[in-house]
Amino acid sequence: MRLIDRVAIVTGAARGIGQQYCLSLAREGAQVVAVDILSCAETVTTVKQAGGQAIEIITDIADATSVQAMAIQVINQYGRIDILINNAALIPKLTPFDQVLEADWDQVMAVNVKGMWLCCKAVIATMRQQGKGKIINISSDTIWAGTPMLLPYVASKGAILSFTRSLARELSGTGIHVNCITPGLTLTQGVQQMAPQETVDYIQTLTVEQQIIKRREAPIDLAGAVLFLASDESDFITGQTINVDGGLTHH
Repeated sequence: MRLIDRVAIVTGAARGIGQQYCLSLAREGAQVVAVDILSCAETVTTVKQAGGQAIEIITDIADATSVQAMAIQVINQYGRIDILINNAALIPKLTPFDQVLEADWDQVMAVNVKGMWLCCKAVIATMRQQGKGKIINISSDTIWAGTPMLLPYVASKGAILSFTRSLARELSGTGIHVNCITPGLTLTQGVQQMAPQETVDYIQTLTVEQQIIKRREAPIDLAGAVLFLASDESDFITGQTINVDGGLTHH
């Protein structure tokens, strides 16, 4: 129970990796706040069935008013915010870079980058008052691989890496730690929707062939890194990136 009584906000918590983060944090004693523009009822039920505590707050992280309202609700209910997992992201369909629509580019940046910034802004004041906080930003190993046909996504995830380093520096002396994780290709609903099923299957097979660890990555494979960075065990680590992709890329 490394996170007993700590309050953890997880964005993009309605399904997939975000749902797994919520379950893993709750199993370590955290009070989980599941945040998504979609309903997180399934996530909350899953956490409670496992013996944990969770609530859901429907939030559009690309909208400053919605994000601020979410943070105020968390403070009013729990009185503190200890952990922020910036997990929410849009994965666009595979598209040549010169065929990407401007509206699609803007939407990916609004959620993947602006949304992360807004969430950090909303929790920083509380973490400063506490003298401690853990912010974990979820990027992607596509930034190491230079994955083609996903330029808006890869560019946004590259911004997360730079954002993490800069924010960690800016928060020096506050007790707030900011770190980043770059997951590999994990089979979620978002990944399944980026291309026809036969294409997704081919990409998955090719990815496993290139990995050192020869199996598909699952959401649970990312839980250990998140729990480590959220706990006191990482109190001397900030501004860093942990790559969790089975050895596909190296960092």
